[in-house]
Amino acid sequence: MKQKYLILKDDENGQLIIRELAELDKEMFSMLCEEKYEKNKIKQAIQKGKEELISVLRTHNFYPPGLQAGKIAEAVITIYSSASAQPIEVYIDDADHLAKEPIEIVADEPIESETEEIEEIFEESFDDNYEGGKAPINNIKSSIAIAEDEFVDNEEEI
Repeated sequence: MKQKYLILKDDENGQLIIRELAELDKEMFSMLCEEKYEKNKIKQAIQKGKEELISVLRTHNFYPPGLQAGKIAEAVITIYSSASAQPIEVYIDDADHLAKEPIEIVADEPIESETEEIEEIFEESFDDNYEGGKAPINNIKSSIAIAEDEFVDNEEEI
């Protein structure tokens, strides 16, 4: 999915406005979200660093993933470091990001043999008082009753 973030510095109202747009139709961007931030909070976050700025930019309604958040933060820093109030557009295509992301292959690690410990567990777990097979099991109460006088024929005539 292609996304576009429009970052505007509104000096008249003392705000930063970020609009999130997504390409829902071919070459047609639709607005998904608009967030407004106080100018002073953004300036304080910029002074504390990029990570602090990202945490201030993320809200309940606007929570971009790491890649997008980093690019948005860089654009916000750029817009506040320049004297002009020109909006900045940040384009992100998820297909490019996914194609470039390296795939990490984890090698199988050999499993250490623990047969001695397992055998010890089995030896210790049997009860010495168990007298298996000496007494028959009687008085089994089952909820299923089989009628002895009915005959079931499994062979079908063709």
